[in-house]
Amino acid sequence: MPLSEIINDIWGWGQTAAAALAPAALGSAVGQAWRPGLSWRQRLIQWVTGICVSYYVTMAASELFDFSPFVAQAVGFVIAMVAFEAAPKFTRAAGDLAAEIPGFLRSFLGRAK
Repeated sequence: MPLSEIINDIWGWGQTAAAALAPAALGSAVGQAWRPGLSWRQRLIQWVTGICVSYYVTMAASELFDFSPFVAQAVGFVIAMVAFEAAPKFTRAAGDLAAEIPGFLRSFLGRAK
C-alpha cells in the first residue's frame, strides 16, 4: 500500500473521529465554562467523562429512537453537559465504595470461619 493511501486513510479516520466526538467535547467544554476554579486534573477527568458517556449514550439513543444526525448530535451535546456535572459525584461515590470494601471483606471473611 503506498504511503499516500495510508495518509489518506489516517486522515479519513481522524475526520470521522472528530465528527463523532465534537458535540460531546463541546458539551463538556460548555459545562466547564460554568464551573470556575476547577483544577486541570478535574477539568480533564470531567471532559473525558463527558465525551465518553455522551458518545455511547448518543449511539444507543440513536439506535433506539432512530434520531436524525442533527438530533443525535444535540442529544450528545446535552448528555455531555449532564455527564460533566455527574462526574464528581460518581468519582466521590466510587471512592467511598472503594474505602468500604476492606471492612466488608474483613467482616465477611470473619463470618466465614
